[in-house]
Amino acid sequence: MLNFRPLLTLAVLVISLSSCSTPSYYSPALSGNDIAYLPKPMESDSVTVKNYISGSIAGLTLPYSSGDVTMGFLNFSRGHTFKNVNIAYGAFGFAGATNYDDDFYERENPSPDFSGKSVYGGGLRTSIGYYDNAGNAEFRIINWESAIAFENGAYADFRKRLLAIGDPEIVTSGKTTLFTTGISSEIIWHGRRNLNNHYAFKLFYGGTPGLNKSFREGFERYRTSGGTFNFSFFIKLNKLYGIIDSSAAKGGTSRLSLGYSF
Repeated sequence: MLNFRPLLTLAVLVISLSSCSTPSYYSPALSGNDIAYLPKPMESDSVTVKNYISGSIAGLTLPYSSGDVTMGFLNFSRGHTFKNVNIAYGAFGFAGATNYDDDFYERENPSPDFSGKSVYGGGLRTSIGYYDNAGNAEFRIINWESAIAFENGAYADFRKRLLAIGDPEIVTSGKTTLFTTGISSEIIWHGRRNLNNHYAFKLFYGGTPGLNKSFREGFERYRTSGGTFNFSFFIKLNKLYGIIDSSAAKGGTSRLSLGYSF
């Protein structure tokens, strides 16, 4: 006699999985975009204090394909290098808007209107660290980096409204002030023929106190990492420089910056 129990079990499993809805997940626009590479002079430079100004294009991809946030940044910072210690501090402003794939939402996850909501704000960044020399390279062994950021706009209001609704299938945070802090390690070196050409890689890991707790409804079921991981590549050719930042926090971020040092 045929045993249909395994087939029935498989059918129930398939039906159960197909009935599971994909959550909508809305984190702050600056989650992962608040921390960024802050340039500093090398000890081999002719000056020990430099100013840096740059423009950035940045994006945040929200978890579970909930949508994207695209932003433009204007950044200013100042770096100081002393014997075995360097510091940097700066400010930034940003503006942008949200967007999502209409087909995804119509097919899998109908939700409140998310597209085209404005985001804007600003913040401050700091970095202080210890370094050691090795030929034409500096090992910036450990740095303490922090950023405080303030977010405004229709997207922030949208998240607050969803939080008040309390739908367990909508995972959201109403937080609009982020303080992120952590440690980083970096290697930077200059060209052998041109001391003004710099190249660097940096790894950062930290966290944003209070961000996890701000996700009330549904967060336990759809938990993401509580930390912020950031990778940066820096290149400076004479006075012009570029930075590529990539982060993983409450979503994935990427940022391209082009700037001028003086």
